[in-house]
Amino acid sequence: MKTIAAAFFLAFAVVGFGQTSSQSSQPVTVRVATEVEELARGYAAAFTSITRTPVYLIHSRDDTTTVLVSVKSVKASAGVLIVEVEKGLTYVINPRDVVMLTDAPPKKDN
Repeated sequence: MKTIAAAFFLAFAVVGFGQTSSQSSQPVTVRVATEVEELARGYAAAFTSITRTPVYLIHSRDDTTTVLVSVKSVKASAGVLIVEVEKGLTYVINPRDVVMLTDAPPKKDN
């Protein structure tokens, strides 16, 4: 009886170890979002929480600041922002260049 029990134990142990080793040999893919992807998703999510209009997106690149007025949609796509304004124009912007997304009119420089 002990011999039969030992044989069953060994058979199940071999089957168990065989499954474990075959499962661990399969490649595992881990996807880590980059900083700009996270930033783009954050701006897109924040845009949905702004309820008043018009919405302004202020961005700056190479010491030039631009204000996009009447932003209609902001979507994140692979680390960039796709911004559509009410005039029908679409802009693709690096989220690192965004200074502000707001419903408050920007102050005019004197």
